[in-house]
Amino acid sequence: MSKIRPSNPQDIDILVELWLQESLTAHPFIDAQYWRANAEEMKTKYLPMADTIVIEEDGHVAGFVSMVDDYLAALFIDSRHQKKGLGKGLLDHVKQDRTAIRLQVYRQNERAVRFYEKQGFRIEAEMIDEATSAEEYRMVWMRNHE
Repeated sequence: MSKIRPSNPQDIDILVELWLQESLTAHPFIDAQYWRANAEEMKTKYLPMADTIVIEEDGHVAGFVSMVDDYLAALFIDSRHQKKGLGKGLLDHVKQDRTAIRLQVYRQNERAVRFYEKQGFRIEAEMIDEATSAEEYRMVWMRNHE
């Protein structure tokens, strides 16, 4: 049974490890050192500034979504729990009190692009991520388009 709840300070190490492992898996086109080099900032800067919601399976953190206002900064599901609707559940949760959500996703992460399109997001712009030189899409979901 899945449980959605706000994250707490005790979750931080688990969230950073989940972010790192799934970033490495989902982005083989980006140097692994980039992700490792950013883990500390994820822990000390990015996660603390975001509104993070976790989803648990059998009492263990299986994924999380981090929002900064209406920007979806992170959505990661442990690979052992993917394809169970957990990502959709987290997205549905954050959509409840927002009229629009924007995100950026690497173009080469085709699985994520397809997932977001299925959840009602559309590509708004194409750009280059300065940190990695990889192509990105900016995607948007708007409540009135459902």
